[in-house]
Amino acid sequence: PISAQNCSSQRFSQKQQQPKQHVTKTNTVMKSSISSSLFVIATFLLTSMTEAGRASMEKPKLPEGFCPPETGDVTATTGECMCHWQHKNGCVGSGCQYQMGLSWYHYSCKDCRCIAES
Repeated sequence: PISAQNCSSQRFSQKQQQPKQHVTKTNTVMKSSISSSLFVIATFLLTSMTEAGRASMEKPKLPEGFCPPETGDVTATTGECMCHWQHKNGCVGSGCQYQMGLSWYHYSCKDCRCIAES
């Protein structure tokens, strides 16, 4: 006769006899391949984001008399005048900007100009 204890001990011994799963070369190659793919994707995305923030290499057509060299310097590609006097009062006009300690204006602002330091 088969008792309950016999039955449970047979199940326990069957569990012990199950083969252990081993990490095979295929699993290692797959993990390596996935890691490589993720690295390539991350590199591509980071490169795309940094390139998106770059200014155009073409210089815009600036209006006559834009940014006199006595009071400011013209940026090479963005058409902005960086005022020599880096102060919130270094630029006057409707489109003047003062950000991160820099005073400047874009060429599209018709009434903007840099002020000489006083």
